[in-house]
Amino acid sequence: MPRSEPTVRDVAERAGVSSATVSRVMNDAPNVDKQLARRVREAVKATGYVPNAAGRSLRARSSSQIAVLIPDADNPYFSQVVSEVEPAARSAGYSVMLCHTGNEPDQEQTYLDQIVARRMAGVIAIPSDESWSGLTPLTEANIPVVLVDRRLPDVEVDRIATDNMDAGRQAAVHLRDQGFRRPACITGPETLTTTEDRLLGFSHAWSTSAGGAPALYRGDLHFDSGYTAMTDILNDGDFDCVFVTNNRMSAGAFQAIRGLPNPPALLATDDDIWTRLVTPSVSVIQQPIRDTGRLAAQMLINRIAAPNEMPRTTLLSSKVIKRESTAGGPPPRG
Repeated sequence: MPRSEPTVRDVAERAGVSSATVSRVMNDAPNVDKQLARRVREAVKATGYVPNAAGRSLRARSSSQIAVLIPDADNPYFSQVVSEVEPAARSAGYSVMLCHTGNEPDQEQTYLDQIVARRMAGVIAIPSDESWSGLTPLTEANIPVVLVDRRLPDVEVDRIATDNMDAGRQAAVHLRDQGFRRPACITGPETLTTTEDRLLGFSHAWSTSAGGAPALYRGDLHFDSGYTAMTDILNDGDFDCVFVTNNRMSAGAFQAIRGLPNPPALLATDDDIWTRLVTPSVSVIQQPIRDTGRLAAQMLINRIAAPNEMPRTTLLSSKVIKRESTAGGPPPRG
């Protein structure tokens, strides 16, 4: 059986760096650590890797189309991001292809292959899962990428996201200041850094200022799991407030307490339209979603124009919007 040709990944593994670092060294990007560059070049020589000239020239021959990769088209967060990316991209002369992965790794890989085959100018990516998603096809093809909301290990690309640790801290401070003392938290999978960071920020701020730790209930980011988690909270203990770390679980949690006498206070994530229309209206941690989409598009456009600049991460701040669901203080006990 003939020996397969060495790849960028082979070089990265031998040098102990990311594939993105290998690509930057091979493209003579500035500001690369000299020791890392030497290790990469030694690994190139040791593996016999031959850079793909077609890949290196891909950007110069790229199309005027960018892709937006999202995991869940039904989630308002992602649809609002896309709604801001499109006009910003059009104003810069780019059309947008929406790639909905449905949280399926095979579908995500199919889209990545199509993006490379179509020589797209760049990608705004919200990975399906931080534990198995990968952007290697894009970085090997030198296609500019901006990560939104989530992060991937060992991927050196531009990223824009909410400062989720601070969002969790703000949630704890708000509930504490309203007089609540017995919190529960509904959060997502441990592998998802967005909800995990909100949980960590909340837990740290609460234990530091109010003592103790919130009771923890995990869901899968969807409505039904929020409903189930809130039902368990009602059955399990005497909690006076609940912080939910994602938008769709927040809706499910509200449905579980709707109409109940003296339910625990609810602090949701994201200011979806339902949070203003229901009774009681629901207090939220509002993420700067529209700013995120607009700035992601601008970041990608800048990266396409200046591909060799150092990748950067931008974190945006959330804010608490106080409404009826947390305004009345703790419900009476017993």
